[in-house]
Amino acid sequence: MAKGKRTSSLALVGWAVLMLALGLGAGLVLGQQGCGRRGGERQEHRKPEADQPEPRRNARPEPKKPEVPAKPPAPAVSEPEPSLPRFCLVIDDLGYMQPEVVTRLCSLPVAFSVAVLPYQEHTRESADIAHRLGKEVMLHLPMEPIGYPGPGRDPGPNAILFNLSETEVRRRVRLALDDIPHRVGVNNHMGSRITPDRARMGWVLQEIKARKLFFVDSRTEKDSVAFDVAEQLGIPAVQRKVFLDDDKAFPAIEKQWERAVKLAEKEGSVLAIGHIYPETVEALEKLVARTKGQVRFVKAGELAR
Repeated sequence: MAKGKRTSSLALVGWAVLMLALGLGAGLVLGQQGCGRRGGERQEHRKPEADQPEPRRNARPEPKKPEVPAKPPAPAVSEPEPSLPRFCLVIDDLGYMQPEVVTRLCSLPVAFSVAVLPYQEHTRESADIAHRLGKEVMLHLPMEPIGYPGPGRDPGPNAILFNLSETEVRRRVRLALDDIPHRVGVNNHMGSRITPDRARMGWVLQEIKARKLFFVDSRTEKDSVAFDVAEQLGIPAVQRKVFLDDDKAFPAIEKQWERAVKLAEKEGSVLAIGHIYPETVEALEKLVARTKGQVRFVKAGELAR
């Protein structure tokens, strides 16, 4: 009976050990599965780096340092130019002279004005050449001189004659203006019978004012009232002070040129008139070059006030 009890006890112990081993094994297996599930859950909820959420839009940005604008380079300091007297040169009677002479004249490298006669063979071509070469174009308006119709006293076709009616005078002014392309001003051709007459100059100048042009009184007559009437009508105007080439010899032109320069230096400005004679063009090529630095060459429109 004692031997049977020992055998039963050993069997119980063995069974207990077996059950303990089985329990430990099952617990180990279950623990690993639980860890695997928890690890998998963490992997499913972890987002890759590229998918990380952006910072909040209302997050306060870092303050930027104010940009300091670059200082512009200092302008080059230049010596002020001396205030030179203004010299206005007007060359009359373009329209009948060959275009080659007009081109030679207008190639002078200074500012000046040209006055073009209407209804001539080269009227429009002369105005075009002068305008293309940067010169100021004016209408040289034909008017009756004292002594008309004597020799050398014909002002040309459709001139403003003393015995014409007001209507006809105005019509002829408009006709002449329309014949000159590029014109911005007017001066008189001859006209010693017309320019002393206030009524007739009023008719002429009212048509000029309607086109918003300036007027140069050529002063072919000492008793001219053209400049005064222009001022009364509020038209920009200026008067001739010197004729350059009544005598076409170079010494005579040179003398008149020097007189004009002295007047400019004394009065601040001068307007001198010459004509498109070949002798005058040749003289100007010498005199203009010599006078640079003494005067400032300007167009008639700059002197008209």
